[in-house]
Amino acid sequence: MQIGLAVANYESAYGMYPPAFIASEDGTPMHSWRVLILPFLDRPELHAKYDFSQPWNSETNSRLAKEMPDTYAFTGDYDSDLVYTNYVAVLGEDTFWPGQNSRTTEELTDELSSTIVIMENINGKMHWMEPRELMMDTMSFKLNQPNGLGSKYENPAVLMADFFTREIDTKMPKNVFRALLTVNGQEPVDTSGDYWKLLLDGRLRSERDSELDTQN
Repeated sequence: MQIGLAVANYESAYGMYPPAFIASEDGTPMHSWRVLILPFLDRPELHAKYDFSQPWNSETNSRLAKEMPDTYAFTGDYDSDLVYTNYVAVLGEDTFWPGQNSRTTEELTDELSSTIVIMENINGKMHWMEPRELMMDTMSFKLNQPNGLGSKYENPAVLMADFFTREIDTKMPKNVFRALLTVNGQEPVDTSGDYWKLLLDGRLRSERDSELDTQN
């Protein structure tokens, strides 16, 4: 997942992971992590055009809405009119994204391979520039819900803190899913592969599911 590489490169450059959002003086979220990592997605020109002195939905920044990087959409779904992303964070005191504060690698004391960084989301209508994400306290832990983990594929995928992508089985228990979202809960997590599997190349996933659709 290119987004994962961008987040990792951001950390290499700044010594910390991007915050979920940059807030105004009164604490109102103004700018999303998806905007902050643009230079690491080979989109420095788009980052340069974005005005951080204005809210994300100001008249100036709104002109950039349809320049969403194609990597923010499911493989094969991108078109020039698309403004909603399929990749979201989960905000919470104990998650990878605590809000306007940044995490450091030292804060991730759970196994990196069992700590979720980014999730797929379908029908959530998250504008790619909007500093709005899922919230740990209010999100749905049922799979394929607009306010939770969801995908156009049979099994949705997540990016872990080791920056490998894994498919989540729809039978994963809620308590296991919740444990994967914390960075320092020290919860025992079954990594045997019963509820998830490594996804080395999302493009192969797309081709596989397309073949299944054709056969059906």
